[in-house]
Amino acid sequence: MLVGSGSSLFAAQLGALALRRRGLTAHALAASEAFRDHHAYRERTVLALSQSGASTDLLRALDVLAPRRLVALTNTTDSPLAQRADTTIDVLAGPERAIPATKSVTSTIAILLAAASLLGGERARTARELLEAAASVRAWLDEPRHDDLLGAAHAIAARHDVVFLGTAYGAPIAREAALKFKEATYLHAEGFEAGEFRHGSAAMVDASTALVGIVDADALDVVGRPLRELEATGALRYAIGEGSIERVPRIGPVLGEAYDTLGWLVTIHLLALNVARARGIDSDAPRGLTKALVSE
Repeated sequence: MLVGSGSSLFAAQLGALALRRRGLTAHALAASEAFRDHHAYRERTVLALSQSGASTDLLRALDVLAPRRLVALTNTTDSPLAQRADTTIDVLAGPERAIPATKSVTSTIAILLAAASLLGGERARTARELLEAAASVRAWLDEPRHDDLLGAAHAIAARHDVVFLGTAYGAPIAREAALKFKEATYLHAEGFEAGEFRHGSAAMVDASTALVGIVDADALDVVGRPLRELEATGALRYAIGEGSIERVPRIGPVLGEAYDTLGWLVTIHLLALNVARARGIDSDAPRGLTKALVSE
C-alpha cells in the first residue's frame, strides 16, 4: 500500500502503477479516506509518502492501517512519520518553503521510479540516467526555447479553465498539474485520463479552455486524439513531453524515457508559477491553505 495526501497521493498513484507494471500487487490510497476505506489493506507493507512527515491525515491513516511494516518516504527525517517507520528514506530535496510542494515531489517520484526498476530486476534508471535527465532540464532552462513556456503561461492566464490530459504515468501527473494550478493560480483546473475525458467531460471545452496534453511516444495516440478533436472549439492547446501533435505547440524539455516524467513535472511547476505571476498572484502563499501538520 502506498499512502499520501495531495501531491504525495499523486506520487503514490504513479509509484503503485510502476510496481504493478512489474507484476507486484500495489495500490494507492488517499490518507484522508483511509478511516473509511482500510479494512482490505490492514497489516500490509505500507509506503507512506509525506514531504513534511507530519501530516495529520497520514498519521491517522497509519493508525487504522496498522502496517505490518512501515516504510517512510519523506523530506523530513526527524518527523513523526520517520519516528514511526521501520525504514525511512530521505528524499534529500532540501527545505520546501512554499506551500505548493515542487522539488520534494520531483525527488519522491524519481525515487519511486528507480525503486520499481530495481524490484523489476532492471537497470534502466541508474544514477547516470538521473544525472543526464537533470542536465537536460538545466540545458532547457538556459536556452531561448524556455521563452515558449513564458508565452504559454501568459496565454493560459487569460483563460477560465485548464484541463490536463495524460495516460499511464501521465495520468497522475495530470492530476498533480491541476492541483498546482488550483493552489498557485486560482484557475479552475482538472486532470483526466485522456481516454476517459472523451466519455462526457470533453463537452465542457470551449474557447475559454486551455488543454494541456502530457505525452511520450506511447501516449501520443491516446492523448493526441482529444487534442485534435477539440481543435474546432477554439480551445488553447499545448503538449508537454516527447512527440509531435499537428498544430499543437510543444513546451518543456525532452528527456530520455527513464526519467521523462521529471521533465513533465518541472514544466508543469514552472508553468503554474508563471501563470500565477501573469495573474498577479503570490504562489508562495496561496489563500486559505496551510500544510496539514501534527500541530493542528
